[in-house]
Amino acid sequence: MNAAIRNSREQYAQVQHLALAATADFRSNSRFFVQQGDNNSWAIIGAGDNRLYGQRRRYIDAVNYAQSLERAVEAKSLPVLTVRRTNDGATRWCSLLALLMILAAAVAQS
Repeated sequence: MNAAIRNSREQYAQVQHLALAATADFRSNSRFFVQQGDNNSWAIIGAGDNRLYGQRRRYIDAVNYAQSLERAVEAKSLPVLTVRRTNDGATRWCSLLALLMILAAAVAQS
């Protein structure tokens, strides 16, 4: 009987060790993870800094929020194309040139 209990405890310790290793591996690959928080809620934690990013009452809501945070971080890391704003003076000169061309075309037709 004692041998069976000892074997059961050893198996439990091995499974617990594997679970901890899997959790550490998952945290290293993801920026955020979800764990059970206070008062029957779920907390969204940053994997790199162990910072609390939010809490949700339902697990699925917490997972969705963690995924949205992940997408937001990925969106910020993408290169952004910037459009240079045109100068107001250049816009006015182009408008004046277009108006003069229209007037010249009207004079040439008449």
